[in-house]
Amino acid sequence: MDLITRQFQSSSEFWKKLYSWANEYPFACVLDGNGFEVPFGSSFKKIAAVGSKEHKWADGRFFSSFSEIQKEKSVFGFLSYDLKNETEKLYSENPDPLQFPQALFFEPSAIIEEKNGEIEITASDPDLVFDQILNQKAFIPKLLDNISFSNAITKAEYFKSIESIKNLISDGLIYEINYCQFFESGQAFCGLSAFVTLKEIMPMPFSGWFKGKEFEIASASPERFLKKTSSKLLSQPMKGTAKRGLNSKEDQKQIESLLNSEKERAENLMIVDLVRNDLARVSDPGSTKVEELFGIYPFPTVFQMVSTVSSQLRKNKNWLDAISGSFPMGSMTGAPKIEVMKQIESLEIRKRGAFSGAMGHVNANEDFDFNVLIRSVFINHKVQKAGFGVGSAITIDSDADEEWQECKNKAGGLLKIFNNTWETAQR
Repeated sequence: MDLITRQFQSSSEFWKKLYSWANEYPFACVLDGNGFEVPFGSSFKKIAAVGSKEHKWADGRFFSSFSEIQKEKSVFGFLSYDLKNETEKLYSENPDPLQFPQALFFEPSAIIEEKNGEIEITASDPDLVFDQILNQKAFIPKLLDNISFSNAITKAEYFKSIESIKNLISDGLIYEINYCQFFESGQAFCGLSAFVTLKEIMPMPFSGWFKGKEFEIASASPERFLKKTSSKLLSQPMKGTAKRGLNSKEDQKQIESLLNSEKERAENLMIVDLVRNDLARVSDPGSTKVEELFGIYPFPTVFQMVSTVSSQLRKNKNWLDAISGSFPMGSMTGAPKIEVMKQIESLEIRKRGAFSGAMGHVNANEDFDFNVLIRSVFINHKVQKAGFGVGSAITIDSDADEEWQECKNKAGGLLKIFNNTWETAQR
C-alpha cells in the first residue's frame, strides 16, 4: 500500500466526513484519544481503518493461530473477556444475549491517521481515499432517546451478591473481585451515533468505535489494558473512583479523599501486584517496575486512581505472548486471578462477552495498543439487542450502598445518551 500526507482546513469537519465514509464499509474502526495527556504512554492516537477481510474466532484457537494471520500486517479489532477460557482451564455457561465472538479483527484496506495537524493515508490508492472522504456529507448522529435499558438484576439481588462475596473473602478464597451488573435493551441502534455522542459528552483517552458486520461497539473507555512499543510493555490499571465535585474546591476534596482512602489504595495495590506478576511471566527478569503508584486523574464525571506498570518483553516471547499472559486484565478480574474468574462465573448472571475485553490495533511491526472495554455499549444488529456492563472492586471493607452508587456514577454517561436514568433502568 502507498502512503500520502494531506492538509485539511478543519480537523473536526474532516472526521465527520470520515465517519460517513467509514460507515459504508462492512468493517471499520476509529480510535481516538481526544487530546488527553496520559502519563508514560500517551492516549490512543487518532486513527481510523476500514476493510472487508475479517478474522473471527469462536472455537478457542485464537492465541494459537492469530500470530500467523497478523504477521507483517496491521489489524484492528477486539478481544472478548471469555478468551480467558483459552488461557486458563475455565468455562462460560451464563446466558449470552449479545452473542459476540471471542475475537474479531479485520485487515484494513485503508488507514487514516491524524499527525501534527495533517492527515496521513495508507491505501492502494490514497489520493482516491482522500477525495472520497472529502466528497462525503458530514455525519450527523441519530437521536437515541427512544432506546430503553433495564438492569438485569435488582438492587436486592446485587446486595445479596455483595454479601456472598464478603463470605468468600472471609473464607480466604479471594481478596478482591470486580463484580459487574448488566444493562440490556431489546433494541439495536446506530453504534456510530452512540460513539459520536459519547465523544461529545464524555471524551476519554481510549475511546473507539468498532463495526464488524452485525457487531458494533461504542466505547468511551478511560483505561488502557496494554501497549507494546518495540520491546517495552506498558499497562495502566485503574482501580479507585470518586465522583467529580460541582466546583474546583469540591474537586480538590474528592481528590484528597480518594488519595487518602485506605480501601481504594488497597484495591489499586492488589491489582498493581497482579499486573506486575502477569507481565513478569513474559518479561526480562528484573525489568518489571511500577512507573507510578496511585496517580489521580480527572475525567468528565469521575476521578480515577491509575497506576502505571512497565516491563521489557523477553526476546523469546512475541507480542501475542504478552497479551495472553496478561489477559483478561487484572482491573476487571481481581485476586487471586484464576479463582476470582471462577467466582465471577457463578456470581454474575450474564456472560461478559466483549465487555471487559479489549479493543485496539496491532501494526505490521507487532506493536499494539488496546483499551479496556468499559464505559462501552455493545450492539448486535442481527439479534436486535444491545447492552453494557458496569462494576466495581469488592473487598472485605466494601459497603454495598457505596458500591451501588459507584456503579451509578459509572453508568450515568452511557444512560444519558439514551435519555435514560439510573432509576428508570432499575427493575
